[in-house]
Amino acid sequence: MAGSVAGCRAGNDRQALPEIGASFPQGVASADPKPASLVFWTRALPHDEGVGAFRLWLELALDEAFAEPVLREPVVARARQDFTVHARVTGLQPDTVYYYRFVTAVGDRSVTGRSWTAPPAGALTDVTLAFVSCQERKHGYYGAWRRMLKDDLAAPASERIRFVLHLGDFIYETDEQWQAPLDARGEPIPGGLLGEDGSPRGPGAFPDGGVTASGIRHAVSVEDYRHLYRQYLRDPDLLAARARWPFVCVWDDHEFSDDCWQSEANYENDGPDASTDEPSQRRKVAANQAWSEYIPMDYEDDDPSHPARAFEFVDVADTPNDRPNGDNERAIHSLTIHRCLRFGGLIDLLLTDNRSFRSDHAVPEEISSSGLAFLHPRAAMPLALLNQMDAGETANDGDPDAFLGVGGMLILNPRRHSPPGSILGASQKQWWKARMRRSTARWRLWGNSVPLMRLKLDLPTLNPILPEVVVSSDAWDGYASERRELMRFLRDNGIANVVSLAGDVHAHFAGVVRDDYDSGDGEVAAVEVVTAAISSLSMYAGVERLSRRERPSALEAAVRRLIVVEPPGEPPRNNLDNTLLNGVAAGIAVADGADPETVVQDRSVNGHLRYARTDAHGYGLATVRSDRIDVKLVTMETITDAGRRDRVGAVARFVVPHRAQGEPPVIYRR
Repeated sequence: MAGSVAGCRAGNDRQALPEIGASFPQGVASADPKPASLVFWTRALPHDEGVGAFRLWLELALDEAFAEPVLREPVVARARQDFTVHARVTGLQPDTVYYYRFVTAVGDRSVTGRSWTAPPAGALTDVTLAFVSCQERKHGYYGAWRRMLKDDLAAPASERIRFVLHLGDFIYETDEQWQAPLDARGEPIPGGLLGEDGSPRGPGAFPDGGVTASGIRHAVSVEDYRHLYRQYLRDPDLLAARARWPFVCVWDDHEFSDDCWQSEANYENDGPDASTDEPSQRRKVAANQAWSEYIPMDYEDDDPSHPARAFEFVDVADTPNDRPNGDNERAIHSLTIHRCLRFGGLIDLLLTDNRSFRSDHAVPEEISSSGLAFLHPRAAMPLALLNQMDAGETANDGDPDAFLGVGGMLILNPRRHSPPGSILGASQKQWWKARMRRSTARWRLWGNSVPLMRLKLDLPTLNPILPEVVVSSDAWDGYASERRELMRFLRDNGIANVVSLAGDVHAHFAGVVRDDYDSGDGEVAAVEVVTAAISSLSMYAGVERLSRRERPSALEAAVRRLIVVEPPGEPPRNNLDNTLLNGVAAGIAVADGADPETVVQDRSVNGHLRYARTDAHGYGLATVRSDRIDVKLVTMETITDAGRRDRVGAVARFVVPHRAQGEPPVIYRR
């Protein structure tokens, strides 16, 4: 058996190059397992300064001691790619564990990594995967990675994790002071958390850096984004995870800019700049370049429709999108990451880019930041208004209202001549539909960085003058027209056994996805499981902090009671889970002292939800079998206590049975 290095993105030319020593401070990684290929990665930092490029070797073996070598091939580390090395190795055997390392000419060695090729075409081999999201370094320790590693080492070989699906927010591009780590009472920890060397776990000073009018420090250059990846890859648990399993990655927003769309940032949510997004084409290109350097993935495939394309630098200007220009298009197309991976005949894994091609948020910030949203310009948004604006020119069966009622006044409808909103964009949506239609796998998994399921609060139950609101308009709830289109496409084409694996919202959820949440006859089209964050501020903690008011109005105090129960002399308790699962009436009852186990459940609100844990940190595990998928949502006990960081607080288990065509998908709690 022999492998070969193909498409080494750092180059594997054999011209005269220095053969010098190097260190490997960011460890090793592998990515995108296929039956005959894997991508291997490291960053080799030369000991000698001023080196532009140097040669080292990639070694593969069938055993950890390298007594059964498979390959030893030269690769090149180059300064212009921050000395990162990407090597695509072909000619491998399917369903095989390989060990790998990088070695310099003078004998310096990286740590040994371990990877696993995909099963052969057509095989129905069981596949266990982990799915994760959102690892803000400053907020907490990576105990979830440590727990995952310990459990996997102790598991029988047949039950071990084959790959990790990372759904985005691998890094966070900001250093916002208000986002301090919280203790068990929800209060900021003085001095924050300390890292491995005793220094703060924050990102540290940016080499260049920018700051908004409201004081948000953020990355602006490729050196800033590289700095963030280096900082995040200081964590020993993350390094060990990347060395043990191949990763399959997509990005969400923080790899570029919070709540971004295309090449636009959205930092200024209020004040004089709230009415304008921030054209950030240069930042988008810089973020794409750093991601392509530090996150390995396979840009090649034998499928001619494979859309992924490796990074190519483009020189752009920061130009507002309302002016004719090609800067936005060039920036977002400097790197293309949506793609499909196949695992035997069992799984087609579709991976989408939910940021680069999406349209602007349905409700512009100059409207949503004027007090319309209850908590944040893209949170707790009135459902009817959001749907009307998202539908654009198709609202009211093609007759959109010219004026809309907003905050007690009428405004000219800014979306009445706009097409419906989109997360995927036209080209990616066409690819997604075609790939779903021709899939012959038992299961179609969707690596879908933001949740599909509706998360609604029926506030009229609290007060009839209040609107129904959705928790986040930045997720698919803000793009309901396209969600309806995609789910009806699945239903109309008889495409069954679709499971969305999502993240972003820093909470565990499980349930089913309806093709239409606004009509009484909406049908179930898919199953969804949403993983909580590895370490980022939980949904509950974030919403609870946003709901605090020094002098709350009666309405603000009432809304807060739906989020948190604060008995006199007792620690506050999460009421958000109950309110989302069972409706506002149940939230009021628990706030008034009722037992959460006995409240009347209003399943007309979020009846598609089977589970909600909004204060969780942790990860998901899915074992995909021919007849079912077994899912675990693991909640860690703490993310801020270093000594207890890998303790499990709770595990929720679910079963998704395989369904025949025409049978509605279901998910059961067990």
